[in-house]
This record gives sequence, structure tokens and C-alpha cells, in this order.
Amino acid sequence: MSAISLQLDRQLARTVRFTGWLKSKWARPRLIAKVMDGVDFVARGVHYVWRNRRYLTTIKLLNMAMINIQFKMKTERVWGRPYRMKIESTNICNTKCQLCPTGLNMGGRAKGKMDFAQYSKLINELKHTLLALDLSMWGDPLIVPDIYKMIRFAHDKGIWTYISSNLHAFKPDKGQAEALIESGLDMMTCSLHGASQKTFEIYQPGKDFKTAVDKVRHIVETKKRMKSATPAIQLNFVVTKHNEHEIGQFQELADELGCKAVFSTAALNTRFLDRDKQLQPLGLAPDILKKKIENHVRDWLPQNKQYVLSAYEKIAAGEVTEESFNGQKIYNCSWPWQSSVINWDGEVVTCCGSWDPTEDMGNVFEQPFKKIWNSEKYRMSRRSFKKKLSPQQAKDNPCATCPGFML
Repeated sequence: MSAISLQLDRQLARTVRFTGWLKSKWARPRLIAKVMDGVDFVARGVHYVWRNRRYLTTIKLLNMAMINIQFKMKTERVWGRPYRMKIESTNICNTKCQLCPTGLNMGGRAKGKMDFAQYSKLINELKHTLLALDLSMWGDPLIVPDIYKMIRFAHDKGIWTYISSNLHAFKPDKGQAEALIESGLDMMTCSLHGASQKTFEIYQPGKDFKTAVDKVRHIVETKKRMKSATPAIQLNFVVTKHNEHEIGQFQELADELGCKAVFSTAALNTRFLDRDKQLQPLGLAPDILKKKIENHVRDWLPQNKQYVLSAYEKIAAGEVTEESFNGQKIYNCSWPWQSSVINWDGEVVTCCGSWDPTEDMGNVFEQPFKKIWNSEKYRMSRRSFKKKLSPQQAKDNPCATCPGFML
């Protein structure tokens, strides 16, 4: 990437931050708010097109426009294909993250890795409309020996690529940093969730913070040595009660490493609290379940309200139930229109929060994705944003009881 391109990219990023600030500042009166919203939308659109100019085609742009119009209208049938997707390279992980069903060893889908031949066939089917691909889901992609080949295959088909990793499987002495950079990967998120060993191991028990940071440093130094602008490296910090006091320290660490710090709200997965490890209902009495949820929320939610989803507080207080979200949402989720997930075994689900195999929409190894995309179950997911589903329509449909963010 040339110096001029980098300067323009930074200037556009600064412009988007400024228009975002204007949008928040002028929330009232209504007319000015609408103007500021429009200015911010245009600025973000220009920045998005610029950042993705290598991957955009006329077909992809038309598909994106059509999808976004239908998202605004909340149509049940979508005339287009998702332009962002997760294709899970594996659901095998090597750590025990305390807010993740994989880390908590919950049952569900069998463990495995996506076969490269099936993966390449999928990419060839989706490449004309797919702009951005994430090869992460419930496992760590660096566990997969073919991951560098998978990234390169998508890259060569004109698709922006991304992975998220805890780096525990990453081996600097095996030339994996070079392989990562040569693969053409565009962005990588390294999951740390702490700025010290004490907070790091609360979320990832038994793992060493310094080792993870040293691996990040090695990738950054290898990028510089190879004179590569990619992958862009982010350090993820899910803000909880246990680490919120280290937000400033984490930002300093990211700055020192030359990475972007990303501070995320925690998904507490309260939906699993009335189930056992095999996802079977525990049948807890309402008062006992309410107390269990309250305790779980109290154990993890930070004091800083900027990183708290209001829905958790409402659920813990008993103000809403899952049924409250059938037909209306708190959050304007775009997953059923703009994005989709294909698990390692070919099963399609609506979003990155879907864990239970009963929520599967269909298998791409058995039928084309386009048939699954507008199947009745998928259409009912979209309908639940505007109309209440019947008990039969809502059965095993994750969107029916979701507020727009998997809780």
C-alpha cells in the first residue's frame, strides 16, 4: 500500500470519527439529527468503499445495495446474497474462555475441521457476491493446518479475509508469522481480554499473558520486516467486572505494540443458564432461574455502563422475558439480511451467537446455499423482527426469542 493510500485512509478514518461525533452531539433537534445522520452515513460509505476497493465489483456493489434496502424494509424474502459471512474453519479450541460455550465444554455440535475441498467449492459458489469472510466461529482457526491455504484461496477469489485467534496454537519458530502474512490475510484479532496475568487468566484459565503478547509482537515485527501493510492487527478486550480497571493499561499496550485496541461488550450467554452441559432443559423454577441470572450478571457485568447491554439488566430485573422479543427487537440486528454463518460441518445458522444444532437452517453440503437462504425457517427469522411468530414457527428458531443480540 502506497504512502498516499495510507494517508488518505487515515484521513477518511478521522473524517468518520468526526461525523460520528457530530451525529451523537446533534441528537436533537430532529431535523438536524437527520442531516447529521445522513452526513455520517455518506462518510462511512465512502470510507468503506475506499477500504474495500480491491475487492469490490459492480455485482458486489449492486448486491450490497439491494440487501441493505431490504434490511431497512425488513423483508422476509431476500433477493440477493449475504455479503459478509463466517465460514467456520473449526469449532475446536485450546482454551477455556469463561463466557464461551466452547470453553465451558457444553455439548452440541460434534467437533471437527472443515475439509478444504468442500471449503473451496463453497467459496467458488459464493465468490460473486461475498465481500468479507471470517474464518472464525466457535474454535481457533490457527489449529487448522490448512488455514493459510484457506485464507489464500479466498483472497485470490477477491474476498476480504479475517480471523480471530487466542494465539495459543501459533508457533513463531515454525515460520507461521510469515505464512500468515503471505496468505494475504487482511485483518486479525488477537483475543487477550486483560492487560496483566491476573486478569488474563480469569477469562482464560491456565494461559500465560506474556507468551500471548510476545506472539503479537513477533507478528508485528515480521510484518515490518516483510514490508507488509496486512494483516491489520487488533487486540480484543471484552470488558467485564474483572478487567474494566485495566482499560487504560490495555490501550497503552496496544499503542506500544502498534495495534488497534478493541473494547467489546460482553455476551454473557444467559440463555444457557437453564440448561445442562448437554443443552437439556433443567426446568428451574422461575424464581430460582431469576436468581441464577442475577448472580451471573452480577459476577461479570462491569460498572462502566458504556460496556453494558441494557437487556441484561432488564432480564435480571424480570422486566422482560425471551417471549418479549418475538415480533419486536431491542437491537437492530442485520444478520438475517447482510450476513450468514456456515459451520465446519456445512450447517447454516443465522448468526455468530447460534450454538444449538436444533437452530440449523440447512446444510450446504446437501443443497445450494441459495435454497437455504430463503427457506421457510430463514424467512421466519426475518419475520420475527416485525410480526410475532406462532409457537410452531418459533420452534427451534433462534431469532424468535432474541432481542437482536444473542444473550
